[in-house]
Amino acid sequence: MKTTRFQFLHRIMQFAIIISIIYCAGCNVIDKIITAPGEPSNGDAVEDQAIIADMPIKAIEVLIEDSAPVQITINVVGYLSDSCTTPHDTHQEQEGNTITIKITTIRPKDSVCAAVVTEYQEGFAIGTLPAGDYTVIVNDMEQPFRVE
Repeated sequence: MKTTRFQFLHRIMQFAIIISIIYCAGCNVIDKIITAPGEPSNGDAVEDQAIIADMPIKAIEVLIEDSAPVQITINVVGYLSDSCTTPHDTHQEQEGNTITIKITTIRPKDSVCAAVVTEYQEGFAIGTLPAGDYTVIVNDMEQPFRVE
């Protein structure tokens, strides 16, 4: 009877250790990554430990507030493709009537991750713009809009 209990407890401990190892397989990898700010690359490994890529974008919404002066906000909905992928960097710039926003993600290279898609939302305050036609580009998606 005592041997059976001991074997049962031993197997429970083995199971707990295996689950802990699987859960923490990539826990410390991101902390070891050294990246140069403002230099993300799409799909390139960083220090052979992580992959930085453009975030897939699901939707862009341009909010034009009815105020004086008119305030513009860009709401972006993207997604993280698995449990290891996290937001990495955002960069916003305007050239003429084109507003470009780049959002990147980072994930540990060679990690086993749950295939769980997580929605990601972020708002970008553009401020005031003169009347005219504009285009906002977020990664690979474009959305035209007009300020009157």
